[in-house]
Amino acid sequence: MDKFAKIYHYFNLLSLDVVLGALAGMYFFAHLLGVKLNQEVYLLLALTVWIIYTLDHLMDAKKAKGGPSSLRHAFHLQHKRGIQSFLILAFVFVVILLFWKKELHFLIKPGLILAFSLALVLGLVIMLKKRLAFLKEFLIATFYVLGIALAPFVYVDKLIPVETYYIAGFYFLIAYINLLVLSQMDRAIDQKDGYGSVSMWLNEKMLSRMILLLIGVALLYGLMLLVFFRSYFHIYTGILLMILFIHLESFLKSSSNELSKRRVMELSFVLPFLLVLFL
Repeated sequence: MDKFAKIYHYFNLLSLDVVLGALAGMYFFAHLLGVKLNQEVYLLLALTVWIIYTLDHLMDAKKAKGGPSSLRHAFHLQHKRGIQSFLILAFVFVVILLFWKKELHFLIKPGLILAFSLALVLGLVIMLKKRLAFLKEFLIATFYVLGIALAPFVYVDKLIPVETYYIAGFYFLIAYINLLVLSQMDRAIDQKDGYGSVSMWLNEKMLSRMILLLIGVALLYGLMLLVFFRSYFHIYTGILLMILFIHLESFLKSSSNELSKRRVMELSFVLPFLLVLFL
């Protein structure tokens, strides 16, 4: 493994590519709404996303039957003490940052509402794992998009164009497809380790059909946005279509290298940073 590949390997294990994708998503909505967010807002989102994903990985690694099968969960279990220490530090820093920086005070109330809602829903999913497993990916995609769009939507001081909500819906569809494809890839691991997911409810063939149907719906949805929306919104729709096509290509690809396909799909969510070229 060369030096760059090794660095990215740990970058991926620590979910930093997911964090980068979330930052790109928030920039996407900020650019769409014409708002300029402070650097502290991006730092706050980065730490919050990392805390949530890392905490989830630690919990999954701990409850895996007979030890975790996935490389990421095994890594988190092996280095749990160090990771837990960083988690505590990150959480304390987030609290201090949120209350100390006046520029972030606009996020306290909506952020707490979103955090409480997330905790409530996740609590229900954990308690009713088998009954609600089919909703896991749907709920994660919902809170992911709400999380990355929260600051731009709250910060904007003008009427939000109705087109923005349709584009947010398109973003949700793509995030949902991403999670379903990843669930398809992780089917064997999820079943072995006892993780709840949509793969507990649908067999491989049915899940594949569901993914293809959603991709078809998303493509039609994206094309309708291009046809009916003003040209101002085309760049945003175009970027989301690029991410969708990457997912379609990865899903249909016959290659057995699922790790490579996973990384390509996760990195595709960084594409909204292309908007820096259109300031």
